[in-house]
Amino acid sequence: MANPGGLHRPNLLFNLIGLVLIVGGLSVVVYGLADAYRVMQGHDPFRGDGPPVEVADGMTLAFWGVIVFTIGRYFWRGARRRGARDRFGRLLIITGYVLVGAGLDGCMHTAVGLWTASNDEAQSVVVRSVIIFCVWGIPGAVLAAIGFKLANEKALAQAGVDAGF
Repeated sequence: MANPGGLHRPNLLFNLIGLVLIVGGLSVVVYGLADAYRVMQGHDPFRGDGPPVEVADGMTLAFWGVIVFTIGRYFWRGARRRGARDRFGRLLIITGYVLVGAGLDGCMHTAVGLWTASNDEAQSVVVRSVIIFCVWGIPGAVLAAIGFKLANEKALAQAGVDAGF
């Protein structure tokens, strides 16, 4: 009984890449959050100015860590799967996640303008942030959705926003 249940032997290269990305992603998340915390510890909120821009750097680093971690999980899960359709689907999923990450990164670095913007400038900052996210995020979401269908996968990382209206 060489192949019980019809499962393929895992591709060790995919397992290794997945493991490295998972561990690396978790490390980047911890480092990003620690960096943002360090920056906020040195900030005096009573000076009247907003938080330092470096907080956005730490938080976007944490976002990228989550994305790298998720990509590692797709490699790990794909170690037993075979076929061009599955591999191409995973490539589309990974590309989609990277594009969404680029959108989050750009949006976050643009949105820090809200900390110092007047009421008149705030609306343009919000519109610019949303446009930047949509330019990167919508194509990323479309590619990932196509990849989910091709690879017969599900979304392993999800985000949601509640505006509170």
